[in-house]
Amino acid sequence: MRLGVSLPSMGSKPDPKRLAMVAREAETQGFDSVWVPDHVLRVLGPILDPLTVLTFVAGVTERIALGTNVLVLPYRHPLILANEAASLDVLSGGRFVLGVGVGWNEEEFSALGISARERGRRTDEALEAMKRLWAGGPATYEGRYYSFAGATLGTSPETEGGPPILVGGYSDAALRRALRFGKKWGAS
Repeated sequence: MRLGVSLPSMGSKPDPKRLAMVAREAETQGFDSVWVPDHVLRVLGPILDPLTVLTFVAGVTERIALGTNVLVLPYRHPLILANEAASLDVLSGGRFVLGVGVGWNEEEFSALGISARERGRRTDEALEAMKRLWAGGPATYEGRYYSFAGATLGTSPETEGGPPILVGGYSDAALRRALRFGKKWGAS
C-alpha cells in the first residue's frame, strides 16, 4: 500500500517552514507522496497556489512524489498549464503527478468568466491539448474552447508523454475521463 500526506497549504497563515517540515518528514517516514488542493478564491480560507507550493516542496525534498488533489483544470489555459506542469516535472526530477478535476464552486467559475456547465468539455479539451503538447515538437489543436497551431512548449517534461494524470471525481464522466486520459483515478 502507498500512502500520501496532505500538505498544509490552506489555513490561517501560509507558513513555508511548516510546509517544508511536513514534506521532509513525510519523505523521511517513507510516505509515497504529498498532495495539495486547488482553489483560486478564499473558499475554505486562505490557500496557496498548488503548483507554486509543489515547486517549493520539490526544492526541499528528493524522492517523494508531488501531486495536486485536484487541480481545477477548466480554470487554466492548457498551453500555460502544460508548460507549468512540464517545468515542475523537470524541477522535481519526474516526481510530479497532475491530479485534475472539473471543479464545483460556482463563485470561482463566475469570477473567472467561465460557465460551470461547460467545465467537463473544457477539461476534456485541455487534457487532449496538453497530451499533444507533451508529445514534443510543434503541436496543433483546434477545439471549441482552445486552439493553437505549431506550438512548442518552453520546456519538455522529464516524464515521457508528460506527468502522470490522476483524474478525480465521482461521476460517470470522470470515470470515462480517467480511462481516456488518466493513469490513475481517485474520488475527490
